[in-house]
Formats: sequence, C-alpha cells, structure tokens
Amino acid sequence: MTLVLVLVVSSVLFSTEAFAQLQFKNLNHPGIRWAWPIKASQYVFIVNTTSNYDMQNVTFNNNTKTLSFFGNSSHTGNIAEIEIPTNLIGGNYTVYQNGTQLSPIVLKNANLTTIILKFNQSGKVETNITGTTYLPEFSGIAPMIMVASFGILFLTMRYRKI
Repeated sequence: MTLVLVLVVSSVLFSTEAFAQLQFKNLNHPGIRWAWPIKASQYVFIVNTTSNYDMQNVTFNNNTKTLSFFGNSSHTGNIAEIEIPTNLIGGNYTVYQNGTQLSPIVLKNANLTTIILKFNQSGKVETNITGTTYLPEFSGIAPMIMVASFGILFLTMRYRKI
C-alpha cells in the first residue's frame, strides 16, 4: 500500500505541469494555452504553448530548424511552457529571447520536449528555439529509395535461379 502511495505522489510531483507549478508559484497572471499547427514539409505538427502573456504567433524555419514565438507582455513575472514534438525538431536545443541566449528548463520524453521559460521583461517578446535535428529532412528521398530497393529486389528474384 505504501509503495502505491509513493508511486502516485512521485508521479504527481514529477509531471511537467506539476513541476512548473512548484518552480513558478506565486505568479499573479493566469496562463493561456494555445495549440499552434506548424507545417513542415508534408507534415503538420502541433506545438502547444502555455504562457501568462499574449503569445501572438509562432513560425517555423525548416532550413535553420528554428521555431520563433512572438508575444507581448504588459507585466513582468512571465512564464511560458512550450511543448515541441520531437519529430518536428529535436536533439540539443538553443534558446534565444530578444537576441539573448537563455538556459531554460528542458524536459524530454520519447515524443515531446517541454521547454520552460521564466523572465521579467515586459513589452514585445521574441523567443527562438533551434534544434539540432529536423526529422522530416529525408522524407522527400525516402519513397524513391524504397521504390528503388523494391525494384532491385524484384529484378534479383526474377533472374535468380533456384
């Protein structure tokens, strides 16, 4: 029974939302959650943001593997949680806010990376998150390789004497 209680308590304490609530308590402004559809090649990924300031737009540059978040804050004491699918960008992340490099909290699992930012700036905010991998990079050539492989396999099986 105590083992079950310990597991339940630890799962609550170490979830990303609970972690953010523990880290950034006493904020005076509630958060707003947005789901941003990001088109990358022939795929559409959903990037979720929760912030206590006005997140106005999100863009993606697949050449630089960068997500850019544009917002405006009328107060200090800002926080943002950004959930990025690992199939969109992954690897090691570099985060800049208004040109200054930050060291955010980064929580990763197999499908999602959560980046937590806390800052005291008001006014216009531009946050750029750059990954080292962009998984759909080879999506255009993969079908051609597959067709060529099946063609070679078919020709080999046809002319092979058993």
